[in-house]
Amino acid sequence: MKHQRIQKHLSAYFDNELTSVLRKKVEDHLRVCQECTEMLEDFKVNRERIAELVHPAPSLKNAVLAKIRETENAPQENFLSTLRRWVFRPITVGATALSTVCLVVALYFFTYTPSPQYDELIDFYFGVHTQEVANNPLKSNVATPLNTPVTDTEDFGEETDTLLDIFFQD
Repeated sequence: MKHQRIQKHLSAYFDNELTSVLRKKVEDHLRVCQECTEMLEDFKVNRERIAELVHPAPSLKNAVLAKIRETENAPQENFLSTLRRWVFRPITVGATALSTVCLVVALYFFTYTPSPQYDELIDFYFGVHTQEVANNPLKSNVATPLNTPVTDTEDFGEETDTLLDIFFQD
């Protein structure tokens, strides 16, 4: 057998995976070839090193029993601590959430000021009307002259109604 073919079979020889005929050929070659013998020794050294690295996993049974013992030795919870955990904690969390919502709503309503929509407009219309009435010589408290006929067209009551109708128009 050639030297390279023997080297390909060294790992299988080391793991006892070769047939008896092929195994005999590899052993005959190892007696005469120093390089292949050293390679086989390197396989042995590497396997020993790997065996030192491998840590066996703890058994599942031992891990479960250890956890059970640990919970048995743990201090038991008393009634008051259980009550606090299951009753008082949710109540305090709920009360905190409710008070936060109330605070936000209160801040919104106390800081919200609606903008006036018609206040300035109605003030303007009444201001214009007041100036017209004050500046109108026909609407004074002085008696009308005798030679001037009285007419009903100079009544400003209809104009006020018109202004209010325009203002309250929707």
